[in-house]
Amino acid sequence: MVKPASPPLAGFACLVLAHDNPAQLLLLLRWLGEHGATCHLHLDPRAVAVRAAVEQAALPGVALLPAAQSFRIAWGGFDMVRATLALLRAALAQPGVTQLCLLSGTHLPLLPAPALAERLGDGANHLDLRFACMEPPDRESLHRFWFRGVPGRQQTQPLVRWLNRHAWRLGPRNLARGLHGLTPMVGSQWWHLTAPAARAMLTFLNANPWYEAFFRHARIPDESFFHTLLGATPHAAALGPPMSFQCMRGYSPAVLTPAALPAARASGAAFARKFDQATQPEAVRLTLAAGAPTHVG
Repeated sequence: MVKPASPPLAGFACLVLAHDNPAQLLLLLRWLGEHGATCHLHLDPRAVAVRAAVEQAALPGVALLPAAQSFRIAWGGFDMVRATLALLRAALAQPGVTQLCLLSGTHLPLLPAPALAERLGDGANHLDLRFACMEPPDRESLHRFWFRGVPGRQQTQPLVRWLNRHAWRLGPRNLARGLHGLTPMVGSQWWHLTAPAARAMLTFLNANPWYEAFFRHARIPDESFFHTLLGATPHAAALGPPMSFQCMRGYSPAVLTPAALPAARASGAAFARKFDQATQPEAVRLTLAAGAPTHVG
């Protein structure tokens, strides 16, 4: 008797951070589940309507963190890291996990499931990983580690912008002492990790509580916490191209249009964001047509 083939994304645990747009979120969760991935979902406690929509959909393979374990997330705040850690620990507590992908509710796959599994299942960790000291001075550079930051969107909140621009007046933190000699690394928030790399990172965190304490006061820690942590392990040597594509406009990703899809596909990334079915339904339709024909229409 021939044993049935495993679905292409068997062993993939997708960690999804979301707070709005339930219709868009359900498209992603349904596609991942149909191809064998498990999904661990964090919803902001203010997203009551989204939680109700997810619970009503009752999609197989979706594990929703209880409201009591949810974090009220502010842009650039440490609760984004705490929510991601909660998802990471929940995923690694399950047997059979080999790959972990951190996604937003506005991601969609750029590849059919078999090609996506091949792209990310090559034994590498796929993420944007750079030395913080190599960022241009007009970006965050090492400032994000030296000076304490106030969470919030600087481009829309003048007070937050003013406070962060003048944080230097309080004096810099001792970076070498604060990070115990680790090299500060940065990159895009979204990543793919192998299970051995993720377990090594959690082992380090459990043994070194000072690490989490340091990043509670770093600016935009979701773009440095996991990157510096991976860089402190031998698994940083197995590095592949970033797994997520996005077009940034200031501090936020632009909603992808059909005209942006060729560049997204040419990037070699497995996923892209930001998709919005309400404003750019054709971009969503075309993307799902490439990876999940059953959802076209």
